[in-house]
This record gives sequence, C-alpha cells and structure tokens, in this order.
Amino acid sequence: MTPELLTIVEHASPHYAPRTWHNAATGDLTIAFAVDFTTAGERLTRKASTPNYVGIPLEMDIPAAAQAILRELASRSGCCLNIAGNGIRTLSRHGWEQSRANAYVYRVLDLVHRGLRLERIVSGGQTGIDMAGGVAGVALGIPTELTLPKGLIQRYADGVDRCFTEAQIRQQVIDGVAGLVKPEVSSARERYAKQAQDFLS
Repeated sequence: MTPELLTIVEHASPHYAPRTWHNAATGDLTIAFAVDFTTAGERLTRKASTPNYVGIPLEMDIPAAAQAILRELASRSGCCLNIAGNGIRTLSRHGWEQSRANAYVYRVLDLVHRGLRLERIVSGGQTGIDMAGGVAGVALGIPTELTLPKGLIQRYADGVDRCFTEAQIRQQVIDGVAGLVKPEVSSARERYAKQAQDFLS
C-alpha cells in the first residue's frame, strides 16, 4: 500500500517544545534554515537535534546549501529529514515572505533529492520554514509528515497563536505547492504540483 503523501499529526501537548523534540527524534538529520539562529526556537532545535543537526543560513547559495546537506547525509544510513527553522514572525522582520521561504527550501531539497533520494520529510508544521519543508516535500513527491501542537496551532507574524483544522493545514500545503509553479522553476515542478493536488484532493 502506498503511504499517504501528506500526514498531519496533532501532538498530545499544546506547547511547541514537545513537538520539536519529537521531530528531532524522528528525522535522521535536522536541517534548520534560518536568518536568526539565536531565537529560543532555534536554540531548542539545535539542542534537541545535536549531533544530527545542520544549520543553513538563508543567505547561503542554494547549491552550496544542498552540498552541505548531502555531505551530512552521506555518513548516515537513513534518508529522513526533519526540516526546521524560523517562523514567519522572525522571517518577516528580515524581508522574507512565506512564498520566498517555500521557493528557497524547495530548490535546496530538489537538489538534495536528485543527489540522494529522500525517503521522508518531517516538520513542525509551523508558519515559515516548517511549512516550507512541508510544501517542498509534497512538491517533490516525498512522503511528508507535519506534527503540530495540540489544536493544530500555528503562530503568525503578529505573534498570535491560532488553531486550525486538518483540512486547513492541508490547504496551506496545496496553496504553497501551487505557488511554486513559476517560470524560474523547472518544468518538472508542474508535474509535482499536479501529483500533489491528486494526492490531497
């Protein structure tokens, strides 16, 4: 039986830290994409993931970022990535919108996936990089799991936590995948977007 491409998981805890530890333990390697590695969330991600942790500054050249990840994966038998990083509240202060984060993470993971076939993507399902990881995973046809705090909580640029339904989280991913279909992305992008829509419909 083919596993569902996108799985939404509601953690038993309404707090952010427990699902951070959960995702770090689930992935063979945690990739943290950030403009600010000093936030409380990024410090916790590093603590929970070390030694299986790679920090990728968002200003890093895309091929260089992919190579850094591939080097770390080469020494591991598994191919499950935990995608973590800044939420949209932090990203927006540095001029990053969700669509830009989606495109960056997708392009990096596309190169990684070409170099070493990824088997699974996990993330915390938050705004910003977590969601970008979910979008990239689905766009690339990789089984993807998003684990959010109880209530399917997400925090936005205004700092307010909001609860969503599973259908709404899925729609965020669908919209993110659709938003990747632009001239600067490979023609394969359209094929992946169609596959994602078929899986999620």
